[in-house]
Amino acid sequence: MSSKDEVPRATWQEWMGLGALTLAVFMLATDISILFLAMPSIAADLAPSSTQMLWIIHIGELLAVGFALTMGRLGDKIGRRRLLVIGISVYGLASFIAAFSTEAWMLIATRALLGVATATVMPSTMSLLRNMFFDRKQFSVAIAINLSAFSAGMALGPPMGGLLLDYFWWGAVFLVNVPVAIGLLAASRLLPEYRNKDSKPMDFISVLLSSLALVTLIFGLQEMANDGFNMLYGGSVVIGIAVGVLFIKRQMNTEDPLLDLHMFRIPVFSFSLIAVTVVLLVTTGADMLFAQHLQAVVGLTPTEAGLLLIIPALLSMAGTLISPVLTRWMRPAYAMVSGLLTAAGGALLIMLTVHDAGAIILIIGVSLLGFGGGPTMTIASEQIISSVPQERAGTASAMSDVSTGLGSVLSIAFIGSLGMLVYRGVLASSLPSEVPSEIANSSMESVGAAVAAAEGFPQMLQAVQSSFTVALQAVFGIAAIGLFVLMIFIVWKLRHVRQEDKASNEQETSF
Repeated sequence: MSSKDEVPRATWQEWMGLGALTLAVFMLATDISILFLAMPSIAADLAPSSTQMLWIIHIGELLAVGFALTMGRLGDKIGRRRLLVIGISVYGLASFIAAFSTEAWMLIATRALLGVATATVMPSTMSLLRNMFFDRKQFSVAIAINLSAFSAGMALGPPMGGLLLDYFWWGAVFLVNVPVAIGLLAASRLLPEYRNKDSKPMDFISVLLSSLALVTLIFGLQEMANDGFNMLYGGSVVIGIAVGVLFIKRQMNTEDPLLDLHMFRIPVFSFSLIAVTVVLLVTTGADMLFAQHLQAVVGLTPTEAGLLLIIPALLSMAGTLISPVLTRWMRPAYAMVSGLLTAAGGALLIMLTVHDAGAIILIIGVSLLGFGGGPTMTIASEQIISSVPQERAGTASAMSDVSTGLGSVLSIAFIGSLGMLVYRGVLASSLPSEVPSEIANSSMESVGAAVAAAEGFPQMLQAVQSSFTVALQAVFGIAAIGLFVLMIFIVWKLRHVRQEDKASNEQETSF
């Protein structure tokens, strides 16, 4: 009997364990989308300053990415299930405290704790799948199901949050996590344990350097996207890059590094990380402007826009789930390219029709974009985890999270900012001369403020909407170009990789 036939297949226990891991991912995803809905109620109750508002929104994501690498490596050392249990316990406790926060600083502190807990959960859920599903086809399905839970959480988070806020106080959006966390802790017995028994104590200098580099870099990029460039934010980015260089140098000279740079010598690992980053880089900022376009230009209410945006989120989930089927028919690279062709077609549809199309055509375009991006994100994530040795799977999963976070932040900072730059440039040359300078200046800040200020100036409203449409056309054109470039890159670098190559890679790769 061949070694392939001897690979054990998952039993009911592994599939039940996958359900628990999927629920954890769903919980984290809904939290991200619900928070934005709860902010008006939080602002009315706790009266935070504008700076505190930004910290409430961003600190969780900031620390989740900043500590992902550390927690991924920690899971490999102390045990992935143990780290997951710790993370879920902290997440449930922090959610309970957040629900009853009485001051803005208290909510910021608990949101920070939630961010650190998220950093423990995400790498653990993905790397545990490596211990549960040894059959490559089952592993592909498990990865797809796990990632689809994130899309489902993002889609269902707003309507769930709306229901909670309609009938309860804002703390309910945090309190709902507590019973979920308790259920996950009860189900943790279904999960296997894995830890690298040969690992040495963690290098805390590397932990400090990696966390400082990621936090300062992402903080600077996030705040520049919100407020524009200034010396504080620019300096934060420079510090992040400089500390990152120091971190890399230390990893090259450490016997048991926090981030094993040898992983980047594995082409499948490195190129898959690039694919994940690029997909989010060219789409996240465009999606952000698209949501604003539905309200400011198409004229939908926030509720109508939110309900319509469930459609592309669900199709993104479908694109994720179809990935294992595609890789049975064709090589991973061609499966990713087929999805990217669909995604690029959606971006082109929006670019070519946005001036005249109604909401339905635009939703079709962004749905094609989400559906087509699903296979690339899923297959690339699978390749990231399966291409490295078992004892590095936690670190590999953490690198996937870091790439995801950086891609999203860079997209908002650069693609989103580029769109706003186009909007301001076009609007400056098309505003009617009778518009007062104060109103004209405020209209440059955001399209929402411009639409509100344009009441009583119909020609100004037309100029605002036309300018923002041109901006949206530009960013989706950039998205289409970026996706076409990524297709060429994937075919060039990954066309020789077969699905079975990934299954055997862990036996063949040693550092």
